[in-house]
Amino acid sequence: MEEIFFMNSDIILKAEDLYFSYDDEQSHSLNGLSLEIKKGQKIAFMGANGSGKSTFFLCCTGILKPQKGKLFFHNKEVTYKKKELLDLRSKIGIVFQDPDNQLFSASVYQEISFGPLNLGHSEEETKKEVEEVIDYLEITPFRHKPTHALSGGQKKQVSIADILVMKPEIIILDEPAAALDPKHTTMVNHIVDQMTQNGITVLMATHDVNYAYEWADEILLFHEGKVLMHGTPAQVFSNRGVLKQTNLEPPAVLELFESLCRKGILKSSLPLPKNLNALEKYISDVKINTHYGGTKTVSKETKKAILAVSFGTSHNDTRKITIDAIEQDMQAAFPDYALYRAWTSKMIIKKVNARDGVHICNVKEAMEKMLQDGITDVLVQPTHVINGIENDLMKEDALAFQEQFHSISFGDPLLTSEQDNLAVIDAITSEFKTLTKDEVLVLMGHGTTHYANAIYAALDYTFKDKGYSNIFLGTVEAYPTMESLLKMVHAYQPKKVVLAPFMIVAGDHAKNDMASDEPDSWYSQFKAAGYDVEPVLKGLGEYTGIRKLFIEHLKTIDC
Repeated sequence: MEEIFFMNSDIILKAEDLYFSYDDEQSHSLNGLSLEIKKGQKIAFMGANGSGKSTFFLCCTGILKPQKGKLFFHNKEVTYKKKELLDLRSKIGIVFQDPDNQLFSASVYQEISFGPLNLGHSEEETKKEVEEVIDYLEITPFRHKPTHALSGGQKKQVSIADILVMKPEIIILDEPAAALDPKHTTMVNHIVDQMTQNGITVLMATHDVNYAYEWADEILLFHEGKVLMHGTPAQVFSNRGVLKQTNLEPPAVLELFESLCRKGILKSSLPLPKNLNALEKYISDVKINTHYGGTKTVSKETKKAILAVSFGTSHNDTRKITIDAIEQDMQAAFPDYALYRAWTSKMIIKKVNARDGVHICNVKEAMEKMLQDGITDVLVQPTHVINGIENDLMKEDALAFQEQFHSISFGDPLLTSEQDNLAVIDAITSEFKTLTKDEVLVLMGHGTTHYANAIYAALDYTFKDKGYSNIFLGTVEAYPTMESLLKMVHAYQPKKVVLAPFMIVAGDHAKNDMASDEPDSWYSQFKAAGYDVEPVLKGLGEYTGIRKLFIEHLKTIDC
């Protein structure tokens, strides 16, 4: 009696106990693999090299035949007979990791035409289908070029066009971004999004946990020829045990989110953020009190002052054009307010005093001086880049005087809201508007163990999201690290690297850690990697747009 299989109609592809060996069963690339794929899903296949992902893909297209087990497509068992395979390959297409393994025709147009003609489509019908795909994938500029003369990104586009023109129900992408620069990686990712929007089921092998977490509907985690775990990205990437077995790290956004929850900054009841933009929104929504009222009553006219708080610098040359310039802009914007200065670095205050005989107040000393001068209301405006440790300590010191003033109000550091990020991006891109596409700008931030360090990764993401794929932001003491930057810049393959500090002043870190000839400086490391490197010793305080943003923050708290 013929055996009848019943399957959920939503299941487009099903594997039952598949085995495949390349070496006469001495070892198995597929070792009892079973899985189900639903129609219209975006599935990321992940796992170490050799875990069976590519072997399974080749079985799905009939290039390999399992030695045991069954594969079903639309409830029907795949028998791997010649006639059936031709039909199967018209409905399940694979884009290989190396496009040179797929492209063989003389020209791009001939390459894309081959599939439909091979299926028996008429020349007129084929021409219409090919033109649609060429337009859809933006291949027109190189449609008549020889395939061997294409760039890696163009070859990948043509490889995808080869499959799309067949109008498949499933497209398999084996490491689609392999060996691509950031520009073409973004393009391929966009094409993948378009395919899924059109209802095509997409199976993608990738090692990029950050992309898979944001993109996929489900993750299939392979290990030793079997599915170790199958679930949503949140379920899979939250399971540290299975990730460890497959040598995968959790996505950066999840690690940052979990760290913020452990520290009590964010609530673990929040939905897991899908990307850094969502995490940044969570952080920006954290309510921070900016106005503190004291118990002191004002019996006479109020006397307001601005306290400009900076980390400080022992380099007088950069201080004059950064910290001094910011304070001058504050005074110009608030001519009726007394302006006071405080620095938070005790070491720098001591060094400047010993060298120049100049005493600069710390926050407590500045608050005491304002009390002596009869100030009633204080607007504290930090020139810090983020809401980090220095900013927290500054607020603590100032609020020790809360009961002695009528009010103390705090302006935001440079990067506090999403609008701040966009304003900073505008300021930086305006300063480096001559940067060409074959050059990259690498910005050096300080970094901190404080939860606010997440803003650096979020801002780097936002640069890319706004179209500036050749601008990278890293830190000296936290994430993103120099090691990460080297990998990202290498993937972009620029002709030149421009280095600039992402710090208010171009002081010790800029001159030594970034631009010096020391072997471990960023300048030397990029040089050693073979790049032409140009350091630009210009602190953020020199940028007109940055100073303007500090003034806007100050105006926000002036009640």
